[in-house]
Amino acid sequence: MKTVEELSGYDKAAIIYEILGDSVAVNMFNDIPESELYKLRKHARRIRGDISIHVKKEVLGDYYFKMLSVEKYQQVSLNRNMFDFLNELDDEQLYALLSNEKPRVIALALDQVENKRRAPFLSKLNQELKTQTVLQTGSLNDIPLDTVIHMAKDLKNKASFLPAPVEFSRGGGKSVAEMLSSMSEDDAEQYLNKMKLDNPDLFADVKKYFLLFEDIIKMPEKLALEFWGDPDISLEIMAKALKEYDDETVQRIKEYLPGKKQAMFTPIGEEESLPKREIDEAKGIIKDYLQSKIDVGDMNIEDILTLQS
Repeated sequence: MKTVEELSGYDKAAIIYEILGDSVAVNMFNDIPESELYKLRKHARRIRGDISIHVKKEVLGDYYFKMLSVEKYQQVSLNRNMFDFLNELDDEQLYALLSNEKPRVIALALDQVENKRRAPFLSKLNQELKTQTVLQTGSLNDIPLDTVIHMAKDLKNKASFLPAPVEFSRGGGKSVAEMLSSMSEDDAEQYLNKMKLDNPDLFADVKKYFLLFEDIIKMPEKLALEFWGDPDISLEIMAKALKEYDDETVQRIKEYLPGKKQAMFTPIGEEESLPKREIDEAKGIIKDYLQSKIDVGDMNIEDILTLQS
């Protein structure tokens, strides 16, 4: 069975002739000589077995749509560059306009926009539609000019009904990172651990924007020397933030301090009680300070995570 895309214009005319019947078709095709109508009827009988009912209905529907839209499109004006209106659409509007069109229409429209916009659009299509669109792009030169004009007017008319562009958040790694930053360290770590198992891609995206205190503890030595040795980091806050860590870890972090600060630094021993709230607050202060350095470009989050698993 043939698909609509495999039918020639003559095939479609024959299908319409057969569906309408002799009496109606003669009036509809009144500019065609009687001898040609006879040939068209014979052709319709010849291809009848190769065309499914579904395809016949699609051909007829497309024909009626074009007939009914002739008057409507007379009011649609085009510039010399017939598809320049596509460049006024953002990527979301472009997808809304074209995603439900036939592959041939999508291919023609995409061929009119910048190449950098095509791949993002195609990535959103299902594989079959994407493949058909790419294949159709290779045979656009056989579309008659009047059909191209009709397609351009049709798309421009539809584009006029698209909602205006709006700005709003669609979530993603940065939004998740912002949510995690409002949680306690323990809760954020639980979410990240589950995310790492269930959605590794999202986890990787979130880690572009979010650090746990544990990431600070594990940062590469060169950066650790620069960060922990910063005079703006309070030794009291540092001691509280390190309260839950073992002696070996605390000693390693202490060694990142300049000599004078090392002598002044006093860890909080296991025997000393400290509310969990105060520990988390101290970790938060240090994380916020690191984030401020990242925000102004003094440090890079990718460098901090280097060599970390």
